[in-house]
Amino acid sequence: MFVFLNRYRTIIVFVFLCIVSLALSWLTVGKSYSNSIKHSLSIFLIPVDFCSSVISSISGRASHVGAAFASIFREPVEEAKLQSLESDLKSLKRQLDEERARNSRLEELCEVCTNLTESNPSFSLIPAKVIAVEPTDWFRYLTIDKGRSDGVATDMAVITRSSFAVDTSHPTGAIVGRITDAQENSSRVQLITDRLSVVAVTIGPLDDLVLLNGRPETEDCVIDEVPSTTHDMLKDGNVVKVDERSSIFPPGMLVGKISSIERGIHFCRIRVQPAFRFARLREVMVVAVLEE
Repeated sequence: MFVFLNRYRTIIVFVFLCIVSLALSWLTVGKSYSNSIKHSLSIFLIPVDFCSSVISSISGRASHVGAAFASIFREPVEEAKLQSLESDLKSLKRQLDEERARNSRLEELCEVCTNLTESNPSFSLIPAKVIAVEPTDWFRYLTIDKGRSDGVATDMAVITRSSFAVDTSHPTGAIVGRITDAQENSSRVQLITDRLSVVAVTIGPLDDLVLLNGRPETEDCVIDEVPSTTHDMLKDGNVVKVDERSSIFPPGMLVGKISSIERGIHFCRIRVQPAFRFARLREVMVVAVLEE
């Protein structure tokens, strides 16, 4: 008996409380039978309703909190995606600007090539791209992406478009240097700014023949020991061109312009600014002479 009571004591207590509640409601004066039943049941239903409302409130607040947390984590993700798209857009715009600049340079270079081939049909031009600059030989050597398989050979001239406009009837292209080493698919170019480079040029109104040497430390060229009879007729800005007796470079091709004159008693020293900009050198043309 005691084992039974101990096992079901919770149910027994619950039933007992129900009976007591009903008895009290029947003894209440002025209350109808139905109201007494409702009042008695409300004692047990109120906690249930209360718990339901509490749970509903907690659930609603939890959903708001969850939405708030989701927005907190979602905003950085969306911002990161937006920044990534903006970065991609800037990269594409930069590539587009580079392609436009390259097309503009190629158009100008093609115009130079047309003028050169029209003035001398024996020339054939091989387009090439600068692919490397040797860090220990700045303003001395560079490498292009064309070699023997493309028809490039040693001592061929390399030209590009002029970096400044000059008043001359000669081709407006500028000489860059000459091929010193032709590999199968690439070639090494000695720039005219190399100290070992020598170019036969003409200066002054009488087109006097002089030799031009490079100065890589200042990225320009120099003409030494110009006779006083010639330097008296020279001035800054005069055009320097390839002499017609040059065996490598196209005659009359632009070399640069006089940037300064150091006058002496019998001779003078002339500094020449090359007609190309080393920092902007991207596309060039190799000049090949057609065999007759």
